[in-house]
Amino acid sequence: MLQMNMDETWHNISHESDTSRDEALAKACAETGSPWFSGHFPNDPILPGIAILSMVTGVIKHHESENGNKVRISAIKRVRFRLPVKPDDMLTISVYLPPQGDGRSYHFKVTLHDQTACTGIVSFELLP
Repeated sequence: MLQMNMDETWHNISHESDTSRDEALAKACAETGSPWFSGHFPNDPILPGIAILSMVTGVIKHHESENGNKVRISAIKRVRFRLPVKPDDMLTISVYLPPQGDGRSYHFKVTLHDQTACTGIVSFELLP
């Protein structure tokens, strides 16, 4: 769970499984009262894209931590937002290292009700 301070929870992440060393699956949700929604269309709240990316990078950092690594996100690219995400929507986040990849870039897919909400690539660096 990402927290900006001790009193404010911005979103919740449930790490479902680390299916292998190269992939992970998680559920994530930003509830109605989340600060992510403040000012982002008061009469029709939509989760900002940066919030979805924060969830994705949180899943990657957790997965790498489970594998004994500490990482720093170095780039986020080829991001496509395809569906609006509303308060309390449950997202499924899948991340994987492609077999022909460089080993330092996760491809990700965020789904909402079995439809693609967001895709992209997150690159990282290993920290000592």
